[in-house]
Amino acid sequence: MIKKIDTEEAIKRVLMTPLGSRVMRPEFGSELYKLVDRNFDDEFKLDAISYTYEAIEKNLPEVKIKRVDVDKNLITILCEDDNGELEVEVEFK
Repeated sequence: MIKKIDTEEAIKRVLMTPLGSRVMRPEFGSELYKLVDRNFDDEFKLDAISYTYEAIEKNLPEVKIKRVDVDKNLITILCEDDNGELEVEVEFK
């Protein structure tokens, strides 16, 4: 159970950290910050899904993504790690 909590926290940390913002780890993070103040439309959804996949695959290779859903202020990720399947919700504004 502890591993699932750690995986969820790691996913949230990666997605909420702007790519390039960490001096010693400029490759850590995601490009979700680029979506701030953009209209919520199909292009927004596609970019959010793409940025989510890229960030998790690059920073958390042990996590296998099964599905990413995007709502206006919420990204829901269905994924799997060594301990099984979990659903992670990341709220953004």
